[in-house]
Amino acid sequence: MINIKRTDSNNPDFIALVKELDAYLKVIDGEEHAFYKQFNNIDVLKHTVVLYSNTIPVACGAFKPFDEKNIEIKRMYTEPG
Repeated sequence: MINIKRTDSNNPDFIALVKELDAYLKVIDGEEHAFYKQFNNIDVLKHTVVLYSNTIPVACGAFKPFDEKNIEIKRMYTEPG
């Protein structure tokens, strides 16, 4: 069963999935990773989601508001497999 939990960036499962995302991006970004990393701070994300397959966290994402009508989708990740 798939469940979605609305939370914030303090959620331990969200943090763990973002660490996996960062490790993946470090390989993909190569030498440019340090530049891109500055845009991926999760400390201020108030609106995040974690998807669970049964009780196992398998995906995450965040919504960063720009104003009342616009958001940016951040830190999207799905575990391989």
